Amino acid sequence: MPVVMDESALGRRVVVRYRRTDPGAAPPLSDVVGELRAIDQNSLTVLTGRGVRTIPVSAVVTARIVAPDRGRVLDLERVAARGWRPAETVELDGWLLRANSGWTARGNSALPLATPGRPIATMLADVLDFYATRSLDALIQVPLPARGLLDAELAQRCWTITSPVVVLTKALSGGQPPAGAGAGVPVALESVLSPAWQAGYHARDGQLSEAARSLLSRHENVRFASIRTGGETVAIGRAVVDEGWAGITALEVAEPHRGRGFAVRIMTALEQWAVQQGASHAYLQVTATNSAALGLYRRMGYSEHHRYHYRRAPGERGERGERGEREAPGASSGERGAPGASSADSRPAKSPPSITP
Repeated sequence: MPVVMDESALGRRVVVRYRRTDPGAAPPLSDVVGELRAIDQNSLTVLTGRGVRTIPVSAVVTARIVAPDRGRVLDLERVAARGWRPAETVELDGWLLRANSGWTARGNSALPLATPGRPIATMLADVLDFYATRSLDALIQVPLPARGLLDAELAQRCWTITSPVVVLTKALSGGQPPAGAGAGVPVALESVLSPAWQAGYHARDGQLSEAARSLLSRHENVRFASIRTGGETVAIGRAVVDEGWAGITALEVAEPHRGRGFAVRIMTALEQWAVQQGASHAYLQVTATNSAALGLYRRMGYSEHHRYHYRRAPGERGERGERGEREAPGASSGERGAPGASSADSRPAKSPPSITP
């Protein structure tokens, strides 16, 4: 019997080559490509474009994880953009130009979801003009490897790289947190942004701006999770659901309370809520240098889907835009992190509990 992948591959796109057992089958080997939905000592279950296939482990010749294709990368970026909605979003020839008074890089950058039908020089001129009229630096969020050719073009034009981010995904089951992970600690889930939740979000300027509060609340299916002890908010997180995807952001645990399982409790509560809302998968965006956050999320079953970074227009030094967030060691989609996790848009890279790209 061949050695095959384990449960860490659940939710990943895989290709399985197996021996056909029907008499006289020709050719004798066949391949199945799709999402690994279940695995045990007897079989693998793969969701393909034609339905669910279950393959006996004894018939498997090889099984491996494959990277998501260009279309899947861009589609997840499109969904993630719906989960982090700035005050302005303008569609320009397949690119989303986003502005939110400078709060977060994702909320104040261009996202190239399609190849424009105009010369790249013209497109970039329009991007520069859009952000200049709003007194913001021109940033382009470049999903990789899907926009590799664009990235090379921007490099030639001296657009500089900033803030590399890892996008993690996971198939959701709505299960309980691991034993001992903040056991017995209640998690409050609210549909509105409360003062108590805001008290747990440590913005650069000491408080959330109106632009920040509006962006965090700007969604019809959102939940704000928090843990409070002794009248103090010690851990927070945010989740939204779009098209079957849960986007978890703004995960943060106050430094004195890290290492107590609060991040896992917040994450699990948000995942359970998302499953109730019809989500089958979740995504996080975590600063690539946040090894503590990445380790936490991987232990929770998340795996790398793709990466992105920002390209900043030549001559701009980051003095305009990207305000109000920091990078922390947590996991999330462009906000901030949680105890030991952080997202790519938010805070200074030193505390593992936070996510915010």
